[in-house]
Amino acid sequence: MIARLRHYQLLLRITIFSLPFLSFYLASYIDSHSLHQTAAFSSAEYLYLVLFTTMVWSIVAERQNVTSIAKVSAENTGIRASFAACGITYLVDLVAVFFVNELLYSRPIFIFSAVLLLLLTLMVRTLFRILARDFAGKHAPTRVLVVGAGRTAARAARRLQCNEYVRCDVVGFVRVPGETAYITDTPVFELDEIDAIERLNIQDILIAVSPDRYSELRRCIAKLNVLSKPMRIVVNPGNGVKVRERVLEIGPLQMLDLDPGPAYSIWYFLVKRAFDMAFSALVIAICAVPMLLIALIIKLSSPGPILFRQQRVGMNGAVFTMYKFRTMRLARGAEGDVRWTTQNDPRRTRFGTFLRKTSLDELPQFFNVLKGEMSVVGPRPERPHFVKQFRSDIATYQARHFLNVGITGWAQVNGLRGDTSIQKRVRYDLYYLQHWSLSFDLRIIVRTLLGGFISKNAY
Repeated sequence: MIARLRHYQLLLRITIFSLPFLSFYLASYIDSHSLHQTAAFSSAEYLYLVLFTTMVWSIVAERQNVTSIAKVSAENTGIRASFAACGITYLVDLVAVFFVNELLYSRPIFIFSAVLLLLLTLMVRTLFRILARDFAGKHAPTRVLVVGAGRTAARAARRLQCNEYVRCDVVGFVRVPGETAYITDTPVFELDEIDAIERLNIQDILIAVSPDRYSELRRCIAKLNVLSKPMRIVVNPGNGVKVRERVLEIGPLQMLDLDPGPAYSIWYFLVKRAFDMAFSALVIAICAVPMLLIALIIKLSSPGPILFRQQRVGMNGAVFTMYKFRTMRLARGAEGDVRWTTQNDPRRTRFGTFLRKTSLDELPQFFNVLKGEMSVVGPRPERPHFVKQFRSDIATYQARHFLNVGITGWAQVNGLRGDTSIQKRVRYDLYYLQHWSLSFDLRIIVRTLLGGFISKNAY
């Protein structure tokens, strides 16, 4: 739900910010063809003017909420905000042109571009509203769990399900201790029924309780953290009061983001994903021949498939199939899903021992990265069986799933691989969660390349 909103927001912002270039180009084209003049759009003076206009427009449009996805999703045309943003932008342009006397420009182009910018802005907002509604209708709704079962929760659920741009399906409510339940048409759970809640396959958690129940939130959040799902809290400070810090809006609902990590930030989404794809494609291209040789040796040295596929838990608790080169003899049933690999493990093949020691068995995971299931750097993904075990033993374990899991990580380059302390791994993973940056990722990759592949605990 939130990721989709932020993707919409990014796309809308980029489109709106680029409109001055398009308006000046169209104005120049209209002027040159209607008045039989030679367009001056390509001159340096006009380029400076367009760049200055774009800079001013970006600031003003943001301040006037022209780029706000929340305002676009509301059923209004946005004429007032768009007109104000265009008027302020071109007023600043006129002042700048007045003081820079040597700047020559065509008055018709200037006027045409102002009118076109307004029309294009209104058109983009309208088209965006139509396309977003159409896009939402073609995708399955987000499955939401609402914490709270009182009037506040019922009202929030109705508003959430009425939104046409981010379709949501409220599949269950959790009653806060001491709260009177007003929900009759949807399952209502108690806080202790985590196993039943987990079977709902929810994707988001929305906390919607009245202010007199806020004292219970710490307990609610602690209980629900084991689900590893994004959590938002409905903020209702009163009529006329707007909260801006880390707040997302869906219609009249203001929701405070409770996620501790950067996973839903635009910077994380764009930069990390772009880096992951570029780096993985490069590694696969460079290692294509070695990977083929490894596959051939595996096939000739022991019976069974070349790739080993295993269920792992990724970001927000989502289960995916992770790929590795097979390093062991075929096991019976689900033995590999509930058993650790030990030193001198008899299940390993001779060539598999070499692959595990050098971490070459991990190379197929770069295909998981390309699919978006993993990242190059992040907490290592664990098997569902052990995740259930660790989350009951370690209170902060599930926090590591607020970021995408990785091929290598801060814990791994510090020697925490294989049969090592889970508590220490979690501490390193949480440090990475709180201090993530692209430079930190590069540092981990360099340390991995300089020695992190070979470890005494890799067996």
